[in-house]
Amino acid sequence: GRGGRPPPAGVMANASENITVNGAVNGTLFVAAGAHDWWEPQSFEVALVLALVSTACWGSWSNTAKAAADRVNFAHYYTDFCLGTILVALVSFVGPGHLHLGGPAVDVSKIGFAVAAGSVFGVANLLLTTGIAVAGLSIAFPLCIGTGLVLGTLLTYLVDRRGQPALIFPGVFLALLGVVANARAYGLLQRHRGQDAGRKATNPDEASTSEAEESAYISESSTSASDSDAAPGAAASGAATQNIVLCVVGGVLMGCWSPLSAHSMKGEEGLSPYWSFVCFTLASFFVGLTILAGQQCGLSVMPRVGAVTSFGEYFTISPALHGWGLLGGAIWALGTASNLVSGGSLGYALSYALGQTAPIVAVLWGLGWYREFVGAPRQAVMFLVFMFVLFLAAITLLCLGGR
Repeated sequence: GRGGRPPPAGVMANASENITVNGAVNGTLFVAAGAHDWWEPQSFEVALVLALVSTACWGSWSNTAKAAADRVNFAHYYTDFCLGTILVALVSFVGPGHLHLGGPAVDVSKIGFAVAAGSVFGVANLLLTTGIAVAGLSIAFPLCIGTGLVLGTLLTYLVDRRGQPALIFPGVFLALLGVVANARAYGLLQRHRGQDAGRKATNPDEASTSEAEESAYISESSTSASDSDAAPGAAASGAATQNIVLCVVGGVLMGCWSPLSAHSMKGEEGLSPYWSFVCFTLASFFVGLTILAGQQCGLSVMPRVGAVTSFGEYFTISPALHGWGLLGGAIWALGTASNLVSGGSLGYALSYALGQTAPIVAVLWGLGWYREFVGAPRQAVMFLVFMFVLFLAAITLLCLGGR
């Protein structure tokens, strides 16, 4: 069947002793945990819920970065973030992973693909963060996330051809349009704020209690957008091209970790999703730490986010502030582990594409918790509504494409 990896030769002949078949959905066979020595979803519905858990987690972890932004240096936050991902990966490997590297025919050389996936992600995630900081959310988001969504799904599908491409790829296209609509809404919002700020600077008598409320609201705004989009001079200079290149490279790399990860788990000789994720997080940690250390020493391969800091300062931070990075990493890792495990049944391309609809969750946080669009112009609200329609249609097509 299409759900998960086929059992080793000889297992099907003794199915009553080795596995329990729980059912089939439109020809997709799901087998009980006895088919592997680690836990995997036993039905399409459970696998789909897991993929949507990754959507929720990938759209929520950045709240911890916002909470720590003014109190923790980015390098320290990101170090804790990586440590949080490793802790969750190890707990998953010991728990539902049952300490198994893979099946009986596992090829340990596949670890190289998992390490490569984590290394690529480590660079891509820092490029994404840097791109948002220097180019602004309205530019970096569609370039980074949009490129990563399309390229990642396409390359992963070439590795794992499960699912219905006639539904999956139109769903990906709608999700891409949703990303662009989201970025456009934020761009209009930032322009509106800039115009208000300029008007109040020209007419200080207009300042009122609403100005104080707006200041507090902006300080809680989405990841670095309010700071970076307020610098039109940089966009008009030659730095604009450099920023765009930075975002595109980040998006291309972001689209490459998923097919590498899928290849590490593919076939009877593939790694278990839990061990693959352990290798992934360890590689991402060391790559990220190397880049951050280079930035502090002036050897950066990309612009530094935040002030220069030191290794000694990391240990002076209170445990509560360390907790924000650890929590953010744990949330992201829970989503990624769910995504990888669900991919065994849904197909890795489908699970990845579903996870990459996370912007809809991030916007819900912005609307409900941070109240980012209070007082937004009508055109920004219209793009936001358009984004919701596109993402919901994309998720529907992706879910149907997995059956």
